[in-house]
Amino acid sequence: MEMKEKIIKAIKEDGVNIGDLAKKLYISERQLKSLVSSWGVELVKKRKKVEVPSRLELMELYNKLGNTMKLSEHYGVGINTVNRWLRSHNIPTRKLNNMSDEQKVNYLE
Repeated sequence: MEMKEKIIKAIKEDGVNIGDLAKKLYISERQLKSLVSSWGVELVKKRKKVEVPSRLELMELYNKLGNTMKLSEHYGVGINTVNRWLRSHNIPTRKLNNMSDEQKVNYLE
């Protein structure tokens, strides 16, 4: 079996992660994706779609959990996504630089 077939089998049949496979081949993930797509292999994006929560739900959870990091863990998304949601709903974010050291410790716990 030649290298091309092994790579395609690893991705399609064995479910090997593109990033992990690229590291093993000592090439970048971008190079591997480009190579595989030039062979006509369609790669499936695994980004999960998360419904944007309502303003009320977001405000209640933000107040309950206390910070964007915990909110992002709750929804399984990145902090930037949570910040975008907060901005789109006009919910003000808490600024750490306006807090005393004691308030920061309590806030992050």
